Amino acid sequence: MDRTISRTGALIACSTAAFLSSACAAAPASDTATPVKHLIVVVGENVSFDTLFATHVPRPGESIRNLLSEEIIQADGSPGRNYPLAVQSQAQVEGSGYSLSPRRTGPYTALPQPTLIGIYDPATLKSNPGQPDPRFAGFSANGPFPITKFVPYGTKTSQTGDPVHRFFQMWQQTGGTNHRLDLWAWVAVNVGTGGATGGVSPGATGQGAELMGFYNMQAGDAPYFRALAQEYAISDNYHQAVMGGTGANFFSLATGDLPVYRSGGQLAVPPQNQIENPDRQPGTADFYINDGYSGGSYVRCDEASQPGVGAILRALERHGRRSNCAPGAYYLVNNYTPPFTIDGAARALGSDQFVYPPQAVPTIGEDLSAHGVSWAWFTGGRDVADVTSDPVYGLVYPGVYQQVFAAVQAQFPPGTAAAVIDATAAPIARAKAIPIVRGLVYNDIGDPHNASENVVNGPLKANLKGLASFYGAVAGGSLPAVSFVVPNNIESGHPGYSVLGAYEAFVADLVQRVRDQPALWADTAIVITTDESGGYFDSGAIQNLDFFGDGPRIPLLVVSPWARRGHVDHVYSDHASILKFIERNWRLPPVSARSRDNLRNPDGDGDGYLPGNGPAIGDLMSLFEFPEGSPDRR
Repeated sequence: MDRTISRTGALIACSTAAFLSSACAAAPASDTATPVKHLIVVVGENVSFDTLFATHVPRPGESIRNLLSEEIIQADGSPGRNYPLAVQSQAQVEGSGYSLSPRRTGPYTALPQPTLIGIYDPATLKSNPGQPDPRFAGFSANGPFPITKFVPYGTKTSQTGDPVHRFFQMWQQTGGTNHRLDLWAWVAVNVGTGGATGGVSPGATGQGAELMGFYNMQAGDAPYFRALAQEYAISDNYHQAVMGGTGANFFSLATGDLPVYRSGGQLAVPPQNQIENPDRQPGTADFYINDGYSGGSYVRCDEASQPGVGAILRALERHGRRSNCAPGAYYLVNNYTPPFTIDGAARALGSDQFVYPPQAVPTIGEDLSAHGVSWAWFTGGRDVADVTSDPVYGLVYPGVYQQVFAAVQAQFPPGTAAAVIDATAAPIARAKAIPIVRGLVYNDIGDPHNASENVVNGPLKANLKGLASFYGAVAGGSLPAVSFVVPNNIESGHPGYSVLGAYEAFVADLVQRVRDQPALWADTAIVITTDESGGYFDSGAIQNLDFFGDGPRIPLLVVSPWARRGHVDHVYSDHASILKFIERNWRLPPVSARSRDNLRNPDGDGDGYLPGNGPAIGDLMSLFEFPEGSPDRR
């Protein structure tokens, strides 16, 4: 059916299928192919699709693949008739190499009790190393379980443990395709975050069954996300782009690619202690030789002889996929600190500095700017107002102030009025407290343009802003065409130091601010997702695209007057699909010659979830409809 698209006063009729035709692409790059003039991409953290939407029931006429529809669980969260499909197995890696198919040795009778790993103590601001969580006393599940059977939803004390979410672990958990669902817990418990992470050793990883938990919308969990899903559109086939964690997936969202190790502007070999080795340590079931946040995180994947690489390359070959690994390149597949500070200063590199080098990988920001399309990446904690308004500032500032006041007081004559001392002490205390709090609330690995030497060392650095700037732009009518919005850590939904309810509240506030500006709302699409699954269990099939992924499913919602009402979209997509939407809507070329946005769209063949013409990913257009007339469908 034809859609009528408004373009700066002119009306040009284009069918949905013809949006990419030469006729439709002839408009100026500053115009858009659809009525969407403002795109806001909101990125929380560490939630899989089944973690959030396990029991979601869509509108009549729509279908969904989740734990409930697959009858793995029932509406009350208890086991369903297909629960055995998700019962977790124990295993043993045979031989010394890395394996995607360890030998199963039998199912768990009961999984290890969930732990408190990563949960912050607000008094000390330190995280728990992984003691058993007493709220789960009597835990006996050997597969997926409802979190809120044990812990209430959305309160300040609802934090749960942080599952492992690293590259080789996730490949091993899923076998690359998630065709078997039974090794998620065993890999997490046996490997954890690796021995190069403080406090982690064979048999003491701090991990339990926390990754198998899910929220239950049928029981009232995540009510706002449920309401959005009923009113607007969601995907049940949207995936994190890279196996593993936050840094790689945020970088991929900005580039369709991954960071590489460089020296002097050329590909180079990283320090030996920073190269991944997921082969099995002797005497363990599967504990990796060199893996962890203070160790192995780079991999050279063009060489099958490299540790762990051969198993993945063989899996790709079975599915007719290429690796997309450049010769001689060592790719960063797990989290290291970005190369620049928030102020743009270069960080030191070295074998004892777990910092990756400045990058020259092309970014979506550069692509947008080169074609005259405005954009910004808004990260919580960048603006000073983000920091001073955060509740953590209220916890940190008094202690800093007391120390500064005492030091300043010693410099004044005895009997000096407190107000006089305060006039000197308060600015000093503020200047000291701000970087401390920023270090806690600012998601530096969620600000990937800050790793680009082209962005940081040039005028595009001005496009990197904070949440106060975003809210001001929404209220003041100055929002750029494309906005990426990353909450501060406390509101991100990341298990351990945040809760899903905090991210839900952040999204609710953001959506309302946009809705309160009728002119802005009329031409805006808000895409809500997470960076990655956080290691949480998910039952969805995964398409092998290349060496790096895809990874498991994660939530994606589209909130817009133009979203298909109550629709559950099944088109296979991942983070590069957001890049493809931007490029299609604003008529831009792909970010680079090797970025994922070059992949074709799924052709509708296959099983309805895995494309028959893979490797292929969608462009999100199927979550929208663009009818004639007013876009206001509230």
